Amino acid sequence: MNFQPYPTKCGHFALAAAVVCALIMLVLIDTLLRQTAPSTIFWLLVACLLAIGATITAVYCSIIGFKLNYHLNRNGLIIQWGLCQQRIPLHHIEEIVPGEIVEEPIRFRGVELAGLRIGRGESDELGRIAFHTTAPLERTLLVLTPEQTYAISPQDPSVFLKAWHDRQALGATQHWCEEVRRGWPLSIEVLVDPLCWWLVGSAAVICLALLGYVSLSYASLPALLPIHFDDLGQADRIVNKFNLFILPAVGAIALGVNLILGGFIHHREKVAAYMLWGSTIVVQLFLWIATLTITV
Repeated sequence: MNFQPYPTKCGHFALAAAVVCALIMLVLIDTLLRQTAPSTIFWLLVACLLAIGATITAVYCSIIGFKLNYHLNRNGLIIQWGLCQQRIPLHHIEEIVPGEIVEEPIRFRGVELAGLRIGRGESDELGRIAFHTTAPLERTLLVLTPEQTYAISPQDPSVFLKAWHDRQALGATQHWCEEVRRGWPLSIEVLVDPLCWWLVGSAAVICLALLGYVSLSYASLPALLPIHFDDLGQADRIVNKFNLFILPAVGAIALGVNLILGGFIHHREKVAAYMLWGSTIVVQLFLWIATLTITV
């Protein structure tokens, strides 16, 4: 039996924001392709990356806003949010109480957008609370389990509570675990590995920073730069300063190759994947050293 949450404008608001961000991204890309100054290109590239991130985030928020619902059957409760399902076995549910019983303020961390609230809360009385709601706390239901509490907001709480009571006596037909099930592409393990994001993200930031350093200092550098010296300390290899962009390009290629290789081996050998991504950070640092040796 499906139960819809209280209606909100979150899905439409996030979708409109996604369209605006996508249009801004297209304008930035068009402007970027017509630039020649390295510093301008770099800042436009950063702006494009931010616009892409904002577009993806807004699209996912709109999916959550449109797809949030609660499904209750004799096996348990399914909270559908975005591309994820929170499964709660019926026998794990100790009690369902109205949210208005919570007297103390709840420390919330997560997304609050046009009535939608998705995230984690902390209460001294109830402990951890996972929020999947579209209504204020006084109009929510708190599903209590031994592991944590879940806040939900079906439009008709009384009907939901009756359905829960009716299904308790039926008995389960399947064995469920209290878990989150992710749909594609979030079902790809590497995409939800925090250490992967930290290692790859750190390497990407260092690489982008190197590109920024080269781009922003490009105008002040001499046209020709020495990149190698003989035993007497005399420059024996001089190149055009544009060749400096090869260094961040090498860093980007190393990042891309190691990211793909690490993704392929992650499900079999996590440690090897972490070492591969960690080595990418080392590569970026060596490229920084080489760049500073040439330019300083």
